[in-house]
Amino acid sequence: MTPAQANLPVSGAEPRLARCTVAVVSTVLNERDSIGSLLDSFLSQSRAPDEIVIVDGGSRDGTLDVLRDYQRRHASIKVHIEPGVNIARGRNLAILRTRCELIAVTDGGCRPDPTWLESLVKPLLDDSGIGAVAGHTRIVSTNHFEHFAGLLATSVNVSAEAQHVFHGRNSAFRRSVWAAVGGYPEWLYTAEDTLFCQRAKELGCRVGLADDAVVAWRPRPSLRKLARQYYLYGRGHGRIGRSNLSAVFYHLRNHAVWTLSLAVAVISPWALVVTAATWAFLYRLLVRPAFAEIHGRTDDPTAVIYVPLIVFTRSLCNNLGQLRGTWEHRRVPPFRDNLRRYLAGQWRMAELSDVC
Repeated sequence: MTPAQANLPVSGAEPRLARCTVAVVSTVLNERDSIGSLLDSFLSQSRAPDEIVIVDGGSRDGTLDVLRDYQRRHASIKVHIEPGVNIARGRNLAILRTRCELIAVTDGGCRPDPTWLESLVKPLLDDSGIGAVAGHTRIVSTNHFEHFAGLLATSVNVSAEAQHVFHGRNSAFRRSVWAAVGGYPEWLYTAEDTLFCQRAKELGCRVGLADDAVVAWRPRPSLRKLARQYYLYGRGHGRIGRSNLSAVFYHLRNHAVWTLSLAVAVISPWALVVTAATWAFLYRLLVRPAFAEIHGRTDDPTAVIYVPLIVFTRSLCNNLGQLRGTWEHRRVPPFRDNLRRYLAGQWRMAELSDVC
């Protein structure tokens, strides 16, 4: 066992598990229409959280009025207003402001099931060798676009433990894991939970799955918002050095061919042959595997329209984001240097001790 691994949970290293306290933390921003249902779901859990810690990033839509009202009526709810913080820093602040041994995380806009928390922390309580747990997501959609965007974003969890990951929408972990990793990487706007999980697993953290820990989640409602989401996802992965540039250029080249040939078709209709051939190639490369992934999970006939549209958009925007993020990783010193320090265990949460 390495020195880093020694900081992670092993049998007998944690407090008596039956008495472990649990905090639910969440960061929110302009969630007035959904924050009440989120807090109600926390308060109605079959296992009541010992603390509910909400960090608001500076909402201006009335979210703060709702939060303050709940805080007045429920002693377990703690609200902290931190204008301008990103998700990673907001989570770190929330965790620092609770002394609970177990931390459960979900996002604004989600809605946990009544048994979510009980199911999510059960693997941690049953096995002191597990350091983190991932739950499942149930799609809540209001139209066909959201339905298919959600299906394509939530693949079935794999069974091999080595492939388990835990993300901020639905996860729990021991405070000792969070401390050993050094907290969430605050210089990242996206991919912060991916890097946090990666670092925890490098330090020897075992990740369990909680099949019954379910949160309802509504995908992005429009193609424009989905495009931005996947651009930012790709940019985040590029910033943490997880992009394969050969694959990025390969996919962007294919998109460039059909885009340019379609533009040339205005002058020469024969260019549509190239466009059609490229679309057929991309359909076989990208869309057919997507249909295989959602096979048996939907019988909606509009899939033939929405799945290709969503898959093409995700591919184009994600690869553009990866290209931008990789450039930042290589050319913008703070991204490269912070990542190096984080992976070496030398990065520390920025000036957070004075806010506890």
